Amino acid sequence: MKTTFLMSLLMLLSVGAFGQCCQSSASPAMGGVNWGPDHSQPATVHALAVEHDLREAGGVTMAHGERPAWEVMGLVEETTSLGDAARDYRKEHATAEKARIVWEQVGS
Repeated sequence: MKTTFLMSLLMLLSVGAFGQCCQSSASPAMGGVNWGPDHSQPATVHALAVEHDLREAGGVTMAHGERPAWEVMGLVEETTSLGDAARDYRKEHATAEKARIVWEQVGS
């Protein structure tokens, strides 16, 4: 089972490798190598395009002043620091009622 799987995997990978390295080019005028497009035109200076609005309505929105983020986002909850939370848990643990374990020996 393992040998069959490995042989089929080897065949699949070898076919893929052969297709990448040994393919013949469709255009013999390029010397057997497939080259990408040639973009040899140099950069030129010209005027920018005409400005146009990307929004469909094209309306103008204006606002004056700034609003703090807490007014826009709602009330900010006060969070306790991790150290304070750990101290509170330690105090609760020290004052909490402990469980009473009673061992009863069964048998001899």
